Order: sequence, then structure tokens, then C-alpha cells
Amino acid sequence: MKKFREAQCPYCGAKVGIINAWVLKTQGEYKCPKCSGYSNIELDSAIYILAVVALLLSAIFFIIHILFIRLFSWFSLSLVITPFLLFFLLAPFLVRLRKPVIRKRALSGQRRKQTEVSPQAFKINNTEKNNMDRTIVMDYIKKL
Repeated sequence: MKKFREAQCPYCGAKVGIINAWVLKTQGEYKCPKCSGYSNIELDSAIYILAVVALLLSAIFFIIHILFIRLFSWFSLSLVITPFLLFFLLAPFLVRLRKPVIRKRALSGQRRKQTEVSPQAFKINNTEKNNMDRTIVMDYIKKL
């Protein structure tokens, strides 16, 4: 039962309400109204197990209804719907808020070499790029 708890802000520890957590489970980011900290919204891995269990229980109830009862009854319909209702009621307790991980990229060796270009090398590279004598347009003009 340790997994079933209210979501709380990782910065200030303020708890998120159940209805707000139910709405947040489909969002990607949460801004705390108290400390204005941003956090990522993650679902606990137990939510997937809970979803599969709800689906299997509902399927079992439906198959039993089809094989043995064969008549429509509100009781059998409520048995099929109950696992899904329990899933949606327990889902907000499996929402977690985590601090976002910001990774800084280190400059690779090639990028460092590009940033450490001397002015003379810049002039050489620039003249090679702007060499108009070797372009298709200049060849066409020379033929005229």
C-alpha cells in the first residue's frame, strides 16, 4: 500500500489534490502554485499492472455472463464495469511528480576545433567558398 499515496511537489512537499492528480495524469508538466517549481509528471509502474488486472477481471465477468446467464441483467453489467471504475478511482494515487533532469552537453572535439579557428584560416576558408570562377553560372557567362 506504500505505492498508493497522494502526489506531492518535489520542491516544497505540497500535496496535490486527488481531482487535480486525476486530471494531471495525462499532462506532461506540473507547476506548483505554492513554490512555482516545475516538475515532470510520471505514472507509477503499478498503474500498468492495475490496468491489466482490471481488463482481465472485466473479461472474465463478461465471459461468465455470456456462457452461463445469457440474458441481460443490470447486475452482470455492473460486474463488468466495476473493475474499470476501481481502476479510475485508484489511478490518481499512482501519479508521481519528479524534478526534471537537465543535462548539459559537453562540446565535442570537433566543435571545439571549429570554435578555435584563427583569422587566417577563416580568410582561406572564406575565399574557397566564394570562388566564383568554378561555378556553373560563371562557366555559362564565359561561353557567352
